[in-house]
Amino acid sequence: MTTLVFLNADFAHTGTLPELAATLAALPQARHCADATSLSALLGQSGKGDVLVHLHGAWVPRAAWAQITAFVQRGGSLICVGRNAFSQPVDEDGRQANQAALFRDLDIHEIMAVDTTEAVAHRSGPQHPWLNPYTALFQPQSGTDGFVLMPTKHKDQPQDSGSAGPMDARIYPLLQACNAAGQAIASPVVMLERLRGTGAGSRQIFINITPDAAFWRDGGLALLAQLARHAAAGVTEWWIKPDFACYEPGETATLSIQGEALGVQRNWQAQLTLRHGAATVWQQALNLTPVDGTMQARITLPFAIAPGLYQIEAVFSADDEVLTLRQGFWGRDEALLRAGSPLKAGRDYFERDGKAMPIVGMTYMASDVHRKFLQLPNVATWDADMGTLAGMGVNYLRTGIWSAWRQVMFVDGHANEAVLRAIDAFILTAASHGLETCFTFFAFAPEAWEGSNPWLDPRSRAAQKRFLRSIVSRHPHTTHVHWDLINEPSLFDPARIFVGPRTLRDPHEIAAFRQWLQRREPDITVWQARWDVSPAQLSDWSAVLPPQPEEVGFNNTEILPKQHGIWLDYSLFSQAMLAEWAADLTATLRAVTPQAMVCLGQDEALGQQRPHPFFHAGAVDYTTVHSWWLNDALAWDSLFSKTPDKPSLIQETGIMHVERPDGRSRRSEAELMALLERKYAYAYTSGSAGAVQWIWNINYHMDNINESHIGACRADGSLKPEALVTPRFGHFFAGLPLDFSQRRLPQTAVIYPFSNDYSNRRSALEATQQLVRSCFFELGLPLRAVSDLDLTSLFADVPRLILLPCPHNLAAATWQALTQLLAQHEITVLLTGPATLDEYWQPTPRAGFAAASVGNLSREETLVLDNSPLRASFGGEAIGRLSRGLYENTASAALIEIPSGKGRILWCPLPLELNQRTDTLEALYRKAMTRSGVSAPWRWQGEPPAGIFLQKQDLANGALWIAISETSQDATLHWTDLTTQRSYRTHLAAGRALLLASDPDGNILRSLNNQPVSVT
Repeated sequence: MTTLVFLNADFAHTGTLPELAATLAALPQARHCADATSLSALLGQSGKGDVLVHLHGAWVPRAAWAQITAFVQRGGSLICVGRNAFSQPVDEDGRQANQAALFRDLDIHEIMAVDTTEAVAHRSGPQHPWLNPYTALFQPQSGTDGFVLMPTKHKDQPQDSGSAGPMDARIYPLLQACNAAGQAIASPVVMLERLRGTGAGSRQIFINITPDAAFWRDGGLALLAQLARHAAAGVTEWWIKPDFACYEPGETATLSIQGEALGVQRNWQAQLTLRHGAATVWQQALNLTPVDGTMQARITLPFAIAPGLYQIEAVFSADDEVLTLRQGFWGRDEALLRAGSPLKAGRDYFERDGKAMPIVGMTYMASDVHRKFLQLPNVATWDADMGTLAGMGVNYLRTGIWSAWRQVMFVDGHANEAVLRAIDAFILTAASHGLETCFTFFAFAPEAWEGSNPWLDPRSRAAQKRFLRSIVSRHPHTTHVHWDLINEPSLFDPARIFVGPRTLRDPHEIAAFRQWLQRREPDITVWQARWDVSPAQLSDWSAVLPPQPEEVGFNNTEILPKQHGIWLDYSLFSQAMLAEWAADLTATLRAVTPQAMVCLGQDEALGQQRPHPFFHAGAVDYTTVHSWWLNDALAWDSLFSKTPDKPSLIQETGIMHVERPDGRSRRSEAELMALLERKYAYAYTSGSAGAVQWIWNINYHMDNINESHIGACRADGSLKPEALVTPRFGHFFAGLPLDFSQRRLPQTAVIYPFSNDYSNRRSALEATQQLVRSCFFELGLPLRAVSDLDLTSLFADVPRLILLPCPHNLAAATWQALTQLLAQHEITVLLTGPATLDEYWQPTPRAGFAAASVGNLSREETLVLDNSPLRASFGGEAIGRLSRGLYENTASAALIEIPSGKGRILWCPLPLELNQRTDTLEALYRKAMTRSGVSAPWRWQGEPPAGIFLQKQDLANGALWIAISETSQDATLHWTDLTTQRSYRTHLAAGRALLLASDPDGNILRSLNNQPVSVT
């Protein structure tokens, strides 16, 4: 062992450097390097078993960096003292540059500043207790860093979008800074261990503080010497693995101890302790000697397994190194699985034992091996993490299989028993903490097995059902689990996901498309007319093929003639096939587990022409949306995912990693926390049932920068600030005495124009997003949403005002249903834009619109409202993409009232939601509100604050108030509830959210995070 020490008082540094002579005396076999030349020379002679001690933190000689990385790649170890490790290369002339490229060579993708103001104490890491004697050297609130790791560069299932990769490295906290609740909120000292690939066996220890003189005076060099010895020893990788994560009562369990010396080969001792509940039921000591670098032992426990959780503690020791591992397994506990009653879906919220249960959820796989948690289960890790989550008020866990389905059922019909038992153990662990498990079977596209089309081939469908039955048949009476068919599906081509419907053009899809069309209209000449194709082009049904996107004219200007109308029908066909697939698999699940709910986890597919809840809600018990990308449209996300008669859950929410132009992280951890809080709050708006965060632990075992950044816990296991968002909402909703089952529906409904959105000239996304922002932020008008292709719910609970924003090509069936609704009820409908185009963009006569036609927009238009001219501006490509209505062939655009049945249609010929002047749009909405007798349920006192969302959920025994700031300025909120005439005043920090619960008299029952609110 040689310890190379880079230390030079004249080289850039912060804090205090140790005295050179004392440092060389303290460190084993120390050799001093004072500059890039000497450092490079010594590194070139060194490798595995040697250690580089770098005492300058961020600053490193640029000329020596290639030798440093080569040293690490040969298995050499290093210790770095100082913050922002290796981020400031220094040239020979002293010039410095702030760069991420150097630390990224060490698979550290980003270094984030960590806020430690809430830290009160330090403790050593749970697995490596080496720093126990040295915790007093560190000040709890001293600044430190958190690492974002990306050591994985490959997929282990290249065909799967959700694939994990090789676990080439791991990070361990050697020192944790804890808050008053005992939660680790920072890890000032961490160790990276290289397990596979380049540099295997290397240990890299980072002391991410700015040391002062007291640090070195009071024992810093002794700590450095101990860490150098551990680093020089290199990695010995240890595992303790039961054969199964769950045993049937009466079976005997077998454990495997597995070690591999990737560094120095040493003899080890192991002390194993097994507990069942609080009782110690077995102990054994082992001596383990490496043979060809490996150490293995197999132990069959000398007793029959009883129901309940078994916890294993294994303490490994060699020389002065101690490592503690924990594992566990279950004896299947049928009484636990059957305890309580299943979770049920009401109209808006979930219910258990007849009581509504707003969801505060978390996605969880495992904090150690992430997506490989079913292949490498660790029940003790699950139990610890789930205990933490339950203590935060989490009541829903989402998990499942995101890739490698052939590893679970390699041969069709023959599932892997070890994986099935791991799933059983996961469900048992969650149930023991009172957590509902939502288990997801597939992701993005279902496994096809030997079929040619994963959605439509009967062979694939039959295999998928066998796969599902292999899992759910073990839980016919389990009360705390339900099933998610698939995560974020796209049809049909598994190689082209997240981009709208994409055809495989296999025989199954071609036949299904033709049959679907024929059920709607068997006459081929009708389709010739709808799609504007000639009999020569479409002579008979054998000529009908699913379109490729490059064959469709999506743009205003195309180089070659393309298809048009067929895209709407193909998009609707893909929705129908997803709904049929979901209904078929749901029927299989209900036959085996009739008490368990079924859902389908979809992302922000609206506006992407991908499967949407409004089309498959009939096949599932509740719908979902995953609010990831559309941070400017979170209220829109919630509104247009909520179907009229089933709960809608924000089943994934989190923050995608966004970068500055230089590739560094754009958002701080505090900004991430504030954005997540806003996303959580939006998840309870418009009758949505709650939020599920993605994900508890950052997953750095994927070749995906996003996954390396996303999560409530850092790679080292410490809690980010955003991890504390969950308990705020969990504690707010726990035991809240509001009757969520009796939410009063808003009197204003908005119709989402899918016929436009699924066409080749869509504008519905922009129109509806602007509608939502104007109604919610500027007018305080609550909304409910329906699809233009299904207005049934409006007949059952009749609104007073219906908004139909810029549909352009409105389906004939929609117009007929709307006319029937108006014939029966006094309703005001506000329609903007052209009114006389059918779903195929063809002119069509409509009652009351005989004098209406369609024309082109001008850049600047004028709407006449109550005899006042209001400007409307259409920028960008609007004048080439959009149309306007004309009345009596005049260019004048006035609001026209057209009687219809018992109600009326207010027609604004301009597609006003797509104009750039929102004040004109809001004036139009105010006019419609007045005409229909609809008003906001509350009123601002004084000048309305800008950028504030405020919504009242009107419940039978009170109200849920949701306030969200989307502004950079703190605000004082002062408003009056027009029902109770109570006024509320509170402070809302910039970018933050607030929830209030009030009783029928307007008295405050509870506020999020105990925010003070005055009531008069």
